[in-house]
Amino acid sequence: MRQSLSEKRTALIAVGLSVLLAVVTIVDQAGSHSLLDHATSAYASHGKQASAAALYGLLYGVAVLDVLLWLGVAALARSHRLIAAVLGVVATLITASLGLTLLLASEYGVHPYTSLWGVLALLPAAAGAVATVLLFRRK
Repeated sequence: MRQSLSEKRTALIAVGLSVLLAVVTIVDQAGSHSLLDHATSAYASHGKQASAAALYGLLYGVAVLDVLLWLGVAALARSHRLIAAVLGVVATLITASLGLTLLLASEYGVHPYTSLWGVLALLPAAAGAVATVLLFRRK
């Protein structure tokens, strides 16, 4: 019982870190526009314009997908451990892929997202990987 709570709690930490990505995105979009400023200055030398909708929309999409995946793992963690563990592997792979994409993506030799955004997107995958290991250990 105690371990299943730990597994669920760790999956919920991944949910919280996904929400953190969305909150930081909202704060940046509403306030400092550091992401947009970075991308605009990076693309300016190539005669291209950065799209705020695309930049921030991608971050929101990643955050929403991460939340949905990790909520599914958390919901299944207590009663359906094998299914939750398999979903945990899938969620870890998807969220890690999305985080790595944000971290490593480049266009015209320019990284539109700074390392901060990639790291923020990778945090749910790291917490989720721990939850997934706990789910498999329990089985």
